[in-house]
Amino acid sequence: MAGRENPGEQESQRGLGGGVYGNTDYENDRTVAEYLAFHYPATDDFLALIGEGAPAIEERYPYAVRGFWTPEPGEDALDVGTATGRVTADLARDHRHAFGLDTSKPFIRAAAAVQSRRAARYTVVVEGRIEEEVDVPVEPFPNASFLVGDALHLPFESGRFATVTALNLLCRVPDPDRALAELARATKLGGTLVIASPYTWVDTFTPSEKWLGGYSRNRQPVRASNEIRERLAPRFELQRDAMLPFFIRHHARSGQLGLSHVQSFQKVS
Repeated sequence: MAGRENPGEQESQRGLGGGVYGNTDYENDRTVAEYLAFHYPATDDFLALIGEGAPAIEERYPYAVRGFWTPEPGEDALDVGTATGRVTADLARDHRHAFGLDTSKPFIRAAAAVQSRRAARYTVVVEGRIEEEVDVPVEPFPNASFLVGDALHLPFESGRFATVTALNLLCRVPDPDRALAELARATKLGGTLVIASPYTWVDTFTPSEKWLGGYSRNRQPVRASNEIRERLAPRFELQRDAMLPFFIRHHARSGQLGLSHVQSFQKVS
């Protein structure tokens, strides 16, 4: 975009969405295991680390995202950037069928395996090379399907879905504007589009000229949350927004803590 001033140097770091365009962070077994633990935890490691100050699991991302859509049992739903499938399963609970899409084949295999096994099986790091095997029972949803696909070229017809989610994805694609257009296209009239992001803009995933925020224009700061709303208007109306904490465990005494900004929109035209 024209008019940017000093977007700044950002350290490349692992993101929070699904696998992204050949980035190997999302293709290794360790990351898949961390996301399985994130989506299907055996214990509350965040609570163990900081004590009673930790918000309850049901108040965190991705668990609390379910409160941002309305159940549509006769309609279909789409979760773009599904990772290991937690939100797709929640969508399946509330819809006729839910599709989980991700560019990462290891993520898609893991998400499908959780449903077929009725369990999330993964290894957690305790310390160094000490690991523990975990087996978490999971309620299966036969109406959940998982497929490898591209957020910039969704393989579905326009207006197909009553609910579309793109969670911690926009700052992990090479063209967020194109992704927003595809998400909007796939949402049916009257349907719900839920977008979440911590807005961690790094050139590793998104060229700086494609960032939706995190820079200045005409000496004014540009924030991604406002840019998303402007790009979706006037076809979408904001229904709700909130900050949800998340925690991804790395080992028994360490993890990634952050906030994801969640916005829910209704397609009105």
